[in-house]
Amino acid sequence: MDKAVPDPPRSRSERKLRGGQWWTLGWGALLTVLFVAQSSWRFATDGPDGLWYVMVALIVVYVVSLVGQVRRVFAITSWRRLPVEPDERLLWGTFADRVLPTGGAAHPGRFALSTTRLRYLPDPISRLRGVTGEEWPATALHDVRVTPVDERRRRRGGRWVMVDVEGGAPITLMSNEAHLAADELFEALRVASPAARD
Repeated sequence: MDKAVPDPPRSRSERKLRGGQWWTLGWGALLTVLFVAQSSWRFATDGPDGLWYVMVALIVVYVVSLVGQVRRVFAITSWRRLPVEPDERLLWGTFADRVLPTGGAAHPGRFALSTTRLRYLPDPISRLRGVTGEEWPATALHDVRVTPVDERRRRRGGRWVMVDVEGGAPITLMSNEAHLAADELFEALRVASPAARD
């Protein structure tokens, strides 16, 4: 297998997800700086007391969460580096949570659609929870929809992107940009297997 370097243009959902992650990362970094400044001032004036140790523990928690946020920012575009077959081309991808057909907690990971298949690759935490990667042929994928949708609201609701699979359980993705991801996935599927959607 050759490692291709595809260059599909950045999708709107990808740009919005990255923007949201950078925004969250910025706030987390600001809070960390404020906690470090406050704890340094308390250490210089009063020495280490009980509150100082609590602040140091909070700083550690914030730093760990910042590392997780940085990893998530880079994970959003990591599907572009997946290996492909010589006759295969990557069309679309995202970082989202997968809800297994059996239900339960969501499992973060990368989704990547190529001209031949849709792949799900769980992130390291999901792998530790026992989730394995899966793939489905593009020709077996059909309807893409967002659910649940409340039409009474001015902004469309819905959080789950559902992809129907011929002869199997639907694939469920959870994304903060569910409507954009569903639209882009549907258009990419039309490129991957146009005959199935005509």
